[in-house]
Amino acid sequence: MSDKKQNEQQVILTDNSRQLPAQFFKKSHDLLFSQLSLSPREHDIMALLLSRLHQEHWQSYIDGTAIRAPAYQFKSDVLCEWLGVSSTNLYNTLSGPAENLANRAIGIRQPDRKEFDFVSLFKRLSYKDAVLTIIPNDELMKEYLGVSQGHAQVDHHVFRKLKKEHSKRLYPLLSRFKNEAHTLHPQTIEELHGFFGLLNEKGQLIKTSFTNNKVFIDRCIRQPIEEIAKHDPNLEFLVSDTGTFGYKAIKSGRKIAKVEFLYRWRRPVNKQEQAERVKLANEVAPLDRAEMVYDLVQQFVPGDSGNPSVEELNTMMMYTAQLMESGRALDADFMAKFSVAMSEAMG
Repeated sequence: MSDKKQNEQQVILTDNSRQLPAQFFKKSHDLLFSQLSLSPREHDIMALLLSRLHQEHWQSYIDGTAIRAPAYQFKSDVLCEWLGVSSTNLYNTLSGPAENLANRAIGIRQPDRKEFDFVSLFKRLSYKDAVLTIIPNDELMKEYLGVSQGHAQVDHHVFRKLKKEHSKRLYPLLSRFKNEAHTLHPQTIEELHGFFGLLNEKGQLIKTSFTNNKVFIDRCIRQPIEEIAKHDPNLEFLVSDTGTFGYKAIKSGRKIAKVEFLYRWRRPVNKQEQAERVKLANEVAPLDRAEMVYDLVQQFVPGDSGNPSVEELNTMMMYTAQLMESGRALDADFMAKFSVAMSEAMG
């Protein structure tokens, strides 16, 4: 009887979105600062799991009465609402990201001690009968639960609106440090390379373009800050003495050595003001929408449920001059992607 009890696996079923936190999910300090690269959709699936994780689910595993980590199941209604897709697109939306997540590992590197540790995030991800099952790797229990160094409290409404992978990586980091007692110190370029998951197992940059600090800062710092600023009215970014928005580049000689993030969290507001801010955050200016559609085309993935419509693509082209002024090139590579996106939208 005891052997049977030990082999039973606790299943945490989520069949209603009300079982998820109303506003925040927690991401542990260890997970936050591990070396990890995820796509936007992979980030969303990971955030869904973290929204449901609770230490009490692991108690039988912790006290030794169970030998397997709990399994987390999410029904289609919950998945559709969380991911913002229809039930008919659910399989295609989940299939690729789930396969990638099954092969993802977090990396903790200690160069001074010549040590590293790469551990798989999950034991299994499966989808059957419109139910997604996720089994976390029990070797990362402490990292998942944040039992040692605390966690970031992340607004999942804002998080799910973010489209860029680096925005989804940066936002939880800024959410970890919300007051003067917990200050985010300037980060070295090397630390940020690891944080954004830009290094391979040998500690080398995966994309050589990121060896250019201007390219790295533009894609991983500047653009994410601008996107986050559009969606979270409670996060205020400051301007540096050199005019950069939300960050300050700290040089050593002529080379950028560190980046300091310049921001502060506003105090909670009353319900009326909060409702007004949410309303404003949801109102997207035409140029902002054109920029958003441009970014979707630039990162175009055929068959993605979030791909732009014919109307959105045509409207974007009305703002070509402004897009080019903002640094968004409409070169041959982009127009090729645009043609594919338009063909899919018309099909």
